[in-house]
Amino acid sequence: MANEAPVLLLGYNRPQQMRGLIQSLTPLKPKLILLAVDGPNNNRPNDADLVRQTQDLVSEIAWNAEIRTRFRDKNLGLRRAVVDSVTWANSEYGRVIVLEDDVRAGPQLLEFLNHNLSKYKESSEIGHINGYNLVPEDHLTNPDRAARLSVYPESYAWATWERAWQKYDDDMTWAKNASLGDIKKICGSTAGAVRWKLNFSDASAERIDSWAYRWLASMWANNLKIVSSNRNISQYKGFEGGTHTRRQMKWSELEIEQLPTNEGKINNIAVDKLADRWLARNIFKSTTLGIIEGKIISIVLTIIKKVKAK
Repeated sequence: MANEAPVLLLGYNRPQQMRGLIQSLTPLKPKLILLAVDGPNNNRPNDADLVRQTQDLVSEIAWNAEIRTRFRDKNLGLRRAVVDSVTWANSEYGRVIVLEDDVRAGPQLLEFLNHNLSKYKESSEIGHINGYNLVPEDHLTNPDRAARLSVYPESYAWATWERAWQKYDDDMTWAKNASLGDIKKICGSTAGAVRWKLNFSDASAERIDSWAYRWLASMWANNLKIVSSNRNISQYKGFEGGTHTRRQMKWSELEIEQLPTNEGKINNIAVDKLADRWLARNIFKSTTLGIIEGKIISIVLTIIKKVKAK
């Protein structure tokens, strides 16, 4: 595959997850691997050993690849570790494919991400490429096409460019100041605007350590769209002990499928609203019940934060 982007693998203290990711990449044999592993948390028993085991998995990248590592001595935490790693990769190479350790790559994942990184590298309207899809075919406007536009980035298997990542705002300036009307213009509903305002509040108050909400808000602030695959081309295993996983998956993950051969021409303005409405309702809980759930989550997170502070 010509002009491949570096593949950044993000890990911490789950060697079994990182091993699964590396095994899924073995048939694909990416030419440049960047392995980033956060440092141990001294407050967690055996953390240093688990981090070392994760770092040692660099030896299991058995194909002919250039390998660079970013191993930290101290624990940055999820948000800062991801942002630091993606910033490092983009500053070195100008573009990057990002895979969390709980991702399992399908046979077309890297091909799809690399193709669209090249296709849209000069498109100022596009900021992110999704390599993970949850939307069923009957909720896609053009299910016969390989890709669509969305306002919702996925955070497990994805890609971006330095030109877009430079707009990442950790302070969430736009999110803090955006009105419900501002958010509704993007997500399409009042319920969605309220729920996202709750999400942004939880993130800015650091009730959750989320880089993903900050990245989404940064793209919304700059009117950036997302290219998303119209089939699922990777799997997510994060509900098997993820850092912030407290509940079971509430959706059925789609099987990995072959992408349609019809690439089609994506309109750089129009978003697949049918698909995004499905995501809003079923994944991001942009409903009245979702608002109630969001408020309850905020209260619980506030209590947890106070307890930890004691």
